[in-house]
Formats: sequence, C-alpha cells, structure tokens
Amino acid sequence: MWRFRRIDPGRVLSELTLDSHYVSFIGAGGKTSLIEHLASVGIRHKKRAVITTTTKIWVKEPYALLSELHSGRAMPDFMRVGKSVEQRKLTGLEPQEVAALGSNFDLVLIEADGSKGKPLKYPANYEPVIPSFSDRVILIAGLDALSGRLDEQVFRHELFERATGTRADAHITPSLFLRFMEDDAMMKGVDRDKCVIVLNKYDACAEKHAVPGIAKAVLEASGVGRVLVCSILFETYYDVIRV
Repeated sequence: MWRFRRIDPGRVLSELTLDSHYVSFIGAGGKTSLIEHLASVGIRHKKRAVITTTTKIWVKEPYALLSELHSGRAMPDFMRVGKSVEQRKLTGLEPQEVAALGSNFDLVLIEADGSKGKPLKYPANYEPVIPSFSDRVILIAGLDALSGRLDEQVFRHELFERATGTRADAHITPSLFLRFMEDDAMMKGVDRDKCVIVLNKYDACAEKHAVPGIAKAVLEASGVGRVLVCSILFETYYDVIRV
C-alpha cells in the first residue's frame, strides 16, 4: 500500500541538507527557487551558506566573483559566487573551485544544470555538470509540463525528439513524463544513493489526480530513496511512501 501525505515544509527543507556539505541541483522546473529556500533554511540554522554554479545563475545580491574572495575582505555568512558576470548571469566555477568554497562555508549549494525556465529538459552530451564530491543531488522536474506540448515544455526538446522519435507536437502524458526519469534523460550521471527527486509545481499541474501515481512510478522506476511532490512557491510538500 502507498500513502501520499502532506509534510511540514520546515522539516523537509532541513532534511534535504541534513549531513550535507555540498548539494547539487539538476533538472528543470524550480532549481533556483529551491536553492534559495534551502539557503535561507541553512542561515536560520546558523550555517554559513553559499550559492554557486557549474553552469550559470542570475546575478542577485549579495554576490562576489571568485577572484574577489582572495582579496582579504571579510566574507558574509551568505553570498552567491561566480567566476564572472555575463549578460546579468554569474558564470560557472570549475569543480575544484566549488570544492574550495567548502573551506569557508558550511553549506555549498550548486546549480549544476540549466533549463531556460522550462519544466523538463533533455541533456546535451556535456550536461549536467555534477561535482563528484556532491553529498546530495536533488533532481527537480515541473509537474506543470503535464498536458503541454513537448516543444513548449522541454528544454532541448529537439534532442529528445531525435533520441525517442517523439513528435514535437506530442502532448506530455504521465507515461511520457516518466520517460524523462531514465538514464539518458534527467537521471543522466546521477548517483541514486545520493539522489532525491522533487516534483515541483503541483499547484500549476493540470492533472493533479494523476500525480500520486506518477510519484509512485518515479520512485519505483528511478531507484532513488525518496520522491517529494511540492509547490515550492506556496511551501507545500508531500511524501510518497510505501506503508
């Protein structure tokens, strides 16, 4: 028997970073929002937190360039760090540079993938860029993709079309959504023992009735230990568990 239950957001946010120094975020549909939430939780727990990237993130205060961290100035308990600023985005660090941030911060939150704001993605051959030393990998997918057209809801949809033969105007059914949880798609390069899957935007999902079944299927098919359903925007979280 399976149970779909609402859980306390403060507790689950704390659990996502429990005993973790480096946390990488991949996928689509809410990475930045969840990273910001987890940074604020870390700060409330008196942790020094930094948000960084191996790809690109939007510039937002407080931030610093990597070169400035060696200037001798005192660092705040929370900041964002990139290598440079290009078109209002902080550019990515090399893995060894991300690792070095861990000597100054208790919690290093790493945006390790890009999706151009789409709820789903299919990776290029160089994606995602997950540092090997990540203690936890959080894969995010947007439930608002359900019922939408493939070419409108998927970043790099043309790669998915080429790999699967799916038409660009195909609508995303629950079974097609699950296809994105396979090894060549959003689970590419993911250590399942470290991974939590977060199905976000439950509030914007056109097929809410199907979500518990999708969450169960994702948990069974992916081999990860935990799948959450949530609306990060409204801070509501649900677990899917076998009882």
